[in-house]
Amino acid sequence: MKNTFLAVVAGITLMACSPATEPTPATPVEPAAAAPVEPAPPPAATPTDPAMADTCNMAQYTALIGKPATDAGVPAAGASVRIIKPGDQVTMDFSETRLNIDVDAAGVITGLRCG
Repeated sequence: MKNTFLAVVAGITLMACSPATEPTPATPVEPAAAAPVEPAPPPAATPTDPAMADTCNMAQYTALIGKPATDAGVPAAGASVRIIKPGDQVTMDFSETRLNIDVDAAGVITGLRCG
């Protein structure tokens, strides 16, 4: 009986020490290489685009770009002219005859557009 008891204990010990199943080696999963994404080129301005058409006579003021907004040749702000400074809130309505004059923080004209 002593031998049977030792055999059972030895068998249980061996079973406890050995793995139940063979472990499968883990295969490392490599992330898919991301292809570089290039930004789409900006759409070309078409002459039929009302924002690009010179419906507000901005061509006569293009020489003012780079000059102070207080220059004598700058038209006064009113119904048909907006001088837009950084942080100014403006309406989103489009008026093709209105001249928008963009000005930087130093008061220098940076651009002109109709709308």
